[in-house]
Amino acid sequence: MTDRPLYLRIADEIAGDIRSGRLPEGRPVPSTRQIVRDRGVAMATATKVLGALREAGLVEAVPGRGTVVRRRDEPATGRTGPSTGERTRRPGLTQREIVEAAVRIADTDGLPLVTMRRVAVALDVSTMALYRHVPNRNDLTLRMADSVFAGARLPEIPMTAWRRRLEAAAHLFWTVFGRHPWAAEVFSLSRPQLMPNVLPIAEWSLSTLRAMGFGAHDMLCTHINLFGHVRGMALVRLAEAQAEEDTGMSADDWMNFQDGPRRWASTGNPGLGYAAREPFDFDLDAVFEYGLQRLLDGIDARRRELGRAT
Repeated sequence: MTDRPLYLRIADEIAGDIRSGRLPEGRPVPSTRQIVRDRGVAMATATKVLGALREAGLVEAVPGRGTVVRRRDEPATGRTGPSTGERTRRPGLTQREIVEAAVRIADTDGLPLVTMRRVAVALDVSTMALYRHVPNRNDLTLRMADSVFAGARLPEIPMTAWRRRLEAAAHLFWTVFGRHPWAAEVFSLSRPQLMPNVLPIAEWSLSTLRAMGFGAHDMLCTHINLFGHVRGMALVRLAEAQAEEDTGMSADDWMNFQDGPRRWASTGNPGLGYAAREPFDFDLDAVFEYGLQRLLDGIDARRRELGRAT
């Protein structure tokens, strides 16, 4: 079982037909409606398939004909419009424009489809023009993730209300990741990145933990576990959104469609059987909040333990 997204697997198959000649130059490729009908996927997934093929330079949009296999002697502009040479002359490009364009692409199509070439096409400039402002894609993705936290603000909460402060930081990340699901993919737990808009949130959490009497080891372990919970659940939410898009079923619909839970109930396994028989609303916000509160309970227990030791 591959972890490669479904839309990329479908795009790979069509790309194979193009490269083998089964789909010759100038010939229309399957439309989004045809992909939906033949593959049984959602329209959004079919749209991503054609987007991936355009990104690879294999197809192009032709007015009145739809998406066709690009002729090899034509520049892979990714869309109709000005030639590459014309795009290089656009003046006044800024780093902020580049980041904002990349964020729009990620919000719509996901982080894997954010490439320097795709951003250049969106801005109507040459790819080389981007490198005057961002050195590489990795730098661009870091700037993207930092930018979505630019307007994030923590509430005024006294340092003594440690639980509310830690909750607020976790909820802020959860909210931003909800608006920009791809951002959770950029963050690292083991290799912290320098993001100016995110640093104040980290300082908020760490200074709260220090005021609770935690030493450096407890502070960092607690901070990493709290953020790991938020990021991990955000990645689960992202994967679930992709699965729902690909299958057309919610998690609850999928569970009801499967025979597995009903079989579990009759296997003689008391834990699985009980869980399968009881109703469960697969609400990721509720699951996230449950995990957060149990982590905070554990932090409180550690705080009390350190207090007794002093």
